[in-house]
Amino acid sequence: MIILNCAFNKKIGKKPIYETFDNFIGQDGTRGLGGLLISLFLIFIVVLAIIIAVRCNPNNQFVYALIAFLFSEIYLIQFFIRKYIIQEKNYCSGIF
Repeated sequence: MIILNCAFNKKIGKKPIYETFDNFIGQDGTRGLGGLLISLFLIFIVVLAIIIAVRCNPNNQFVYALIAFLFSEIYLIQFFIRKYIIQEKNYCSGIF
């Protein structure tokens, strides 16, 4: 979602969201600690979403992995809703 948001904002002429985090960039133009931590967190979320998508959907692994890559936050929310709130039978029984 963040990647798509940045691309969309740049296309319509707005300042992309990653350019508004001035306090995460050091004086010499390098990324600071905040930028590093945010990057690691986003990578962790995306990788987790792709792993869950591939393991829970063995018939269409590529399609669901692509959806999880593009919309990782939304995919994780729907996974936890289906798994723990609705409690669908036989939905992703090999995880957690």
